Amino acid sequence: MKKLSTLVTLLAFGVLFYAARDLPRIGDPSSPASSHLSPRFIEQAEHETGAPNMVTAILADYRGFDTLGETVVIFTAGLACLLVLGAFQRRYEPTPVDKSLLEGFGSDVLEAASRLMIPFILLFAAYVLVHGHDSPGGGFQAGAILAAAIILVKLVRGPTNWTIPLGWTMGIASVGVMVYAGIGVACMLAGGTFLDYGVLPLASDTAHARAMATLGIETGVFIAVTAVLVMIFDSLSLGREG
Repeated sequence: MKKLSTLVTLLAFGVLFYAARDLPRIGDPSSPASSHLSPRFIEQAEHETGAPNMVTAILADYRGFDTLGETVVIFTAGLACLLVLGAFQRRYEPTPVDKSLLEGFGSDVLEAASRLMIPFILLFAAYVLVHGHDSPGGGFQAGAILAAAIILVKLVRGPTNWTIPLGWTMGIASVGVMVYAGIGVACMLAGGTFLDYGVLPLASDTAHARAMATLGIETGVFIAVTAVLVMIFDSLSLGREG
């Protein structure tokens, strides 16, 4: 079986390597991406999607299916990490001495610094999420920032602070994916196709409706990314049972 899988892998690699010869050169101005896609995105993105930020227009609208897949991949990767780390098995139980050490984790200097920084980090995460439609940002970046704030508290005060049961964290991550997919289903119920935001009755014109729906899917990504990162950190630091 091992030899057969190796043979299939080598065969697939050979086919892909041979097919790559027909790909256009990187930066070729006559390639389909340069002659058709790029001009369309540059000239029509804001008009068609309502997003002044062309990156957001491509990520959340033109490439909506792909971004949904990326969100599912992040959730799946987090779940795989939990399985590899054995987070679903009963593991180390801290003794009273260990609990006292955890409670005394950190220092007064770090505590004061974190108290000063955390509110600004949380505010910046909200800004990156909401304002990512008009400027650099979005759900992935905002989720990473919020998760960093939560992890900072855990590093300063000990891993038992701001702790959510593992099952709850997984549920929150699932909600993020479902928010994204649910908006796509809502588009179908409104008479359009999956992730066709323009049919949603969110605004008086199509561009604004697409803009508001984009914020919705970015929020779903934001929830999923935050939950998965915190879930992985908790599994590494505590090894607890959910």
